[in-house]
Amino acid sequence: MPNVFKSKLLNANSLLERAGIMERMIVADLGCGTSGHFTFEAAKMVGEKGLVYAVDVRPSVLDSIKSNAQLKGMENIRSIRADLEKYGSTKIKDSFVDMVLLVNVLFQSRKYYEVIREANRILKKRGKFLVVDWKKTNIALGPPIDYRVDQNDVQAIFVSLGAELLENFEAGPYHFGMIFEKK
Repeated sequence: MPNVFKSKLLNANSLLERAGIMERMIVADLGCGTSGHFTFEAAKMVGEKGLVYAVDVRPSVLDSIKSNAQLKGMENIRSIRADLEKYGSTKIKDSFVDMVLLVNVLFQSRKYYEVIREANRILKKRGKFLVVDWKKTNIALGPPIDYRVDQNDVQAIFVSLGAELLENFEAGPYHFGMIFEKK
């Protein structure tokens, strides 16, 4: 799915603020995508003393993120190549990050339990997950309905891993949003 959808249909700034992003945080944008729309917005918001991990499986995506970060003088972004369906693949330490972003990622995998499990591994206790994905409705825009994830399934996985749903909201006309806290 082209990342134009992340930048045109989703307001990264307002979604990150809603999730409680602050200066000095350590954030992991899992499945950051070519534009790194959420990565770059998060990097601005956490400031020079914060850190954002841009994680993707595609080397070309990470090259693009690195290049753009250098051009923008953003030294608080680190690129990591990882297959999110494999536990431990991010090589980020356990319980290390303050916030995990899963934006338009879960629909791309049939193994979203594994993706969420890896996200849970790297998040600190009391850290937050921001999950945004395509609503499971049959509309022309976005992926086929068979690829979209059910919010109830997503919530059940997070709860089974010890997270609590803090908020369930509309993230725009085509997306749902959920904020969880790791207990």
